[in-house]
Amino acid sequence: HGQAAHNPRAEAARENGCSFETFLQLMTEDDQFDSALTELGVNQAIEAGRQERVRHALRNVEMVVSSPLSRALRTADLVHPLSSDDATEGNSSKLPRRVCIEDFREINGKLLNAQRRPRSDLEGKFPHWCFEHIPDSDESWTEEKLESREACSDRGYSGLLWIMQQREDNVLLVCHGGLLGYTMNHHSNVVLLDGRSVHSEKERCITKRFGNCELREFVITVWEPSAKDEQTNGLNGQPVITLEEVSMD
Repeated sequence: HGQAAHNPRAEAARENGCSFETFLQLMTEDDQFDSALTELGVNQAIEAGRQERVRHALRNVEMVVSSPLSRALRTADLVHPLSSDDATEGNSSKLPRRVCIEDFREINGKLLNAQRRPRSDLEGKFPHWCFEHIPDSDESWTEEKLESREACSDRGYSGLLWIMQQREDNVLLVCHGGLLGYTMNHHSNVVLLDGRSVHSEKERCITKRFGNCELREFVITVWEPSAKDEQTNGLNGQPVITLEEVSMD
């Protein structure tokens, strides 16, 4: 998603090599409930959607999936907007469906920016989205502590499995850098591969955290591990998801 209200100082400090504790403290000081996009964040999303390579990559999108946090939903609508004709009543069957999935919310707990709005509020703000997959109220957020890396990566993994169970092949996912970082780099059943063919893209490590409105393209496959795989690699009997990053042609 684009830059949100709790991001500017914390992001600047992280770029300068601050500790996680300092990063979290700055986020706490600038915290806001369901933190909205800043003006810069709105512009980042609009400009990302205007880039030729992004427009090309999104031309065949069949489904848009988002976190239930407003900054991700708004970013998705700005990067891949509905046209005035598309928004006409009775034309919705021709559109990529837009689905909100609870598993793709940011690292949960403690911070207000990780707390989401009730489903009825989201339905009012984003009427062209489907919210049937999220509870009526935010049942998982707690002010006591931040969600663990393991729990967060498990959510991201479950969300990816949900995507793979859908009928659509080409999916745009808009969510959060923390969640994606934990899911891609720390879940035992997620394998990250580098299939990029453009040399300039290879200068960025595939494990690097996503930047604001940064779009990456992946080919996703799911396979069932054998007993030998489970024993050798310490897998837990669950399907393995392979994320192969490819160049956006």
